[in-house]
Order: sequence, then structure tokens, then C-alpha cells
Amino acid sequence: MAFLDTINGNNLLSTYKLIIQTGTHELLEFPERKDSLTNDWREENGTETDLELVRFKDKEVNLNCIFIVDNDTVFWSVYNAFFNEITKSGLQNLFIHDHSKTYQVYYKKTSGFKKQSKRLKNVPKVAVKFTLTLEVKI
Repeated sequence: MAFLDTINGNNLLSTYKLIIQTGTHELLEFPERKDSLTNDWREENGTETDLELVRFKDKEVNLNCIFIVDNDTVFWSVYNAFFNEITKSGLQNLFIHDHSKTYQVYYKKTSGFKKQSKRLKNVPKVAVKFTLTLEVKI
């Protein structure tokens, strides 16, 4: 199976040994609408809402990712390379192959890092799961 997702043109799997497992569906959700201007006239019932100018909020997405590498040395190399790329100044271009779309994003945070124990599973690979939170520009 080919993984063709990229960040700034760099293939996530071949360059960073990274796979987005779940969460790309959040990119498909339409953004939340910003509040419109309203006026509650004293002499009229209800509230008057200006619906002429429609604007949307940016949205935050959580992508569940995993690094899969041969050893700890390779892990730290791709870990540093990926986070140097995703945290560069300005907006980053995240291409999701399943959507055939590039999203402009910037890094917000990571959480939930979990390293699979090689000793318990007797597997020669290093696998590190985590959640990557990005802000998507509309």
C-alpha cells in the first residue's frame, strides 16, 4: 500500500517514517461560523442579525500518528526532522492523498506519546504513537 501524504512536498512515510493513522476525517468537517453582528432594538421584538457577511473560524484537528523505524537512532533522526519541518515559520502544506487536497496548517501541540516496548513484544522495530494537533487555515 502506498502512503502518499506529504508535508511541504516531503512524503511522510519515506522521509519521516510517519503514518497518519486516524483523524483526517476532521479535515473534512466544515468550519464553524463566526458570530454575525446583532442588534437588540428596544422598540422591536427579537434580535436583528446581519447575515450579509458570512465568515468562518479556523479549525483545529487532531491527527493520530505513528513513527515506525528500525532503531532508536533512526527514531530520533526522523523525529527531529519531522518536527523541524512542521514547526517552521509560516503555514505548512499538508497534502492528504485520500482527499486529493492540500491543507494549509500550522503546528499547535502534540500529546499522548506512547512508545511500544520492543522487549515485551519481541519485535525489532520502534513504534511511537502520538496525537498531532494542527490549526487549519480557512
